[in-house]
Amino acid sequence: MDNDGIHKFAHGHREVFVDMLRLVAPALEAEFDFARAEPLPAAYVRPARGRHKQRFGDIAWRVPARRGGADLVVVVEFQSAVKRDMARRMREYGRMARERPVAPGGEPPALLPVVLYNGSRRWTASGAVTELPAFWSAATQLVLAPFQGWDYVLQSLERLRSSGELAHLPLDNRAAATLRLQAERMPAELLARFRLEWSRFAGEENAATRRVLHTWTSALLADMDSADSKLPALADLEGLEGETNMATVSQALYAEWLAGVRAQHVAEGLAQGVERECARAMARLRRQAAIKFGPRTAERLSEILRPVIAAKQLDRLDRVSDWLVECQQGEDLLSRVAALVGNGADGR
Repeated sequence: MDNDGIHKFAHGHREVFVDMLRLVAPALEAEFDFARAEPLPAAYVRPARGRHKQRFGDIAWRVPARRGGADLVVVVEFQSAVKRDMARRMREYGRMARERPVAPGGEPPALLPVVLYNGSRRWTASGAVTELPAFWSAATQLVLAPFQGWDYVLQSLERLRSSGELAHLPLDNRAAATLRLQAERMPAELLARFRLEWSRFAGEENAATRRVLHTWTSALLADMDSADSKLPALADLEGLEGETNMATVSQALYAEWLAGVRAQHVAEGLAQGVERECARAMARLRRQAAIKFGPRTAERLSEILRPVIAAKQLDRLDRVSDWLVECQQGEDLLSRVAALVGNGADGR
């Protein structure tokens, strides 16, 4: 996967960029108008140094202040490996931001340097904080980094996963949706995650978000290099826009994909294929239940479904997967699943 390319594509959309800001610096929305954010060229020309072009982060956005005063410039770096010189690089960006032209009588912009890290190792470079203190005043926010004892705000996927915070990120946050996609490690789980995130962003107003989700999932699947790593083309997904319930559309697409996997297992005579798919499906259901309803509901769901797993009844696991999208309460989900298992029927 082209890490920089996919991040630039995603965070080049205002909706994703703004939701990223809401994750890393939520206190700033009271002072700056996120909805009016505008992209800036991520390069800076410095004639004093032989007229060469220097990078100004991977992407940069200007966010207007709500009540006058200095605007906010957000400089973002995307990293898949630890960079020891990140603090020095961000300090340079800070100096360049303050040298940018401003309107006559205007104030130089404030700066927020952000590093989005999705590598598997712990981020160990110096100079970062993982969040902005919520009690900072508006005056302090106007000076921000890098001259307050730290150099950039870090969002680390590895830290979010290891701390368990990833499971508690807002479900309606677009940047959080991309993080949940990146956290998946197996094709089946990733496709199930795509299906779930796609269903959360229905409607024409979320068309750009769905393109981001599709592009990111395709890139991740390509890296996994699996025979099962097939995602419906975006044109096929968009061809179903007439459906009023995108959750139903995504369920149908997932069912089609799963049917293809099963057919492959039958054709190859792999009896263990069904058992493997049951194990994957159960792991996926448990993870989704934990994300939506909490670990206790996920544990109870796992216990109730033990007979279904033992009997390798993939069709019943499909039904439970549908209910995970439909149900708004964990008890409703568990009640449906218990009835399904107890009655030996297809459920309601």
